[in-house]
Amino acid sequence: MAKIGILVASAVSNIKLGRRLEELAHELGHEVEFIDLVALNLPLYSTVEEERNGLPSEALDLANKILDLKAFIVVAPEYNGVMPPVLNNAMAWTSRSTPSWRDAFNEKIVALATHSGGGGAKGLQAMRIMFQHLGANILAREILTSYDKPLNEETAKNIIEQLARLS
Repeated sequence: MAKIGILVASAVSNIKLGRRLEELAHELGHEVEFIDLVALNLPLYSTVEEERNGLPSEALDLANKILDLKAFIVVAPEYNGVMPPVLNNAMAWTSRSTPSWRDAFNEKIVALATHSGGGGAKGLQAMRIMFQHLGANILAREILTSYDKPLNEETAKNIIEQLARLS
């Protein structure tokens, strides 16, 4: 049994996808840390914001949760060909909330998932670039769903099991 994080950066369809992945992970016997990045309501990151107000307690809590994980799935839609701002913002705060900016991500095993009306491939590519830069090891297989393409649960289970084995 592994502990797998599920970080979701959306309030609608991707939350549903994240919750289904959580159910599948539980069915496979794994513990899940479900993190709704939208619900954290983090302020927009900037050096000015950090200098004025310091690190938000929510960012410190998020960093500690990610530090505790060895593997996680990031679930986010594609916005204008990239990842949603809430994901980029949360990862910016997380990278500032540890002694070294890569501490929360270095050597973590990460799977990427999206539900996107526009296809989602560009959003997945943007997430892949960011998490690789942060030091994570990204699985080659991805979960990509849309209104016309439902979740392939066998693929999702295989990805969850791969995360568990590698973590």
